Amino acid sequence: MGAGQTQLKKEELDALQKATHFTPKELRAMFAQFRKESPQGFIGRVEFREVMRQMGVSDEFLQNVLFNAFDDNKDGQINFQEFVCSLSVMTKGQPDEKLEFAFQLYDLDGNGYIERDEMVRISEAFAKLVGPLVSFSGKKHPSTQALVEEFFDSMDTNCDGRVSLQEYKQGALRNPDIIQGLKLFS
Repeated sequence: MGAGQTQLKKEELDALQKATHFTPKELRAMFAQFRKESPQGFIGRVEFREVMRQMGVSDEFLQNVLFNAFDDNKDGQINFQEFVCSLSVMTKGQPDEKLEFAFQLYDLDGNGYIERDEMVRISEAFAKLVGPLVSFSGKKHPSTQALVEEFFDSMDTNCDGRVSLQEYKQGALRNPDIIQGLKLFS
């Protein structure tokens, strides 16, 4: 999927169809739009942040968290494959895929664990974006610290001060608010 490429090759289309939940028709349409918007063949961090600003996400930290989640190979740019694979998980992914994607957002340093400081930073950024922290079930959290404490109380089953992917998945499936959140993009 090089910079000058105007359409997907059959083998690329086949690989993307296997890796995503999109049909060949959807993939071709997305590729055409992606190439129109990013003729160089990738979305850089600056472009991504501008799109996020236009969508109402003005917090630079949150913009970077989202960019890093899409930039799977960590080369500082989002190519079409990275874009479409992330979009597939967010919009059509199975609960397990969405949980892994969400975990990746919270695991800021990529060490395989969500730590308290990471959860605080993300929670504060989301609070700036959406306002007071209220769960889908209507529970209000008086502060980000209270939300983080509740999160760790319910998720950190081995009490080591951090949450692994396995703990996150198990805890999320017991939490009706997280289950409801997974349905948002479906």
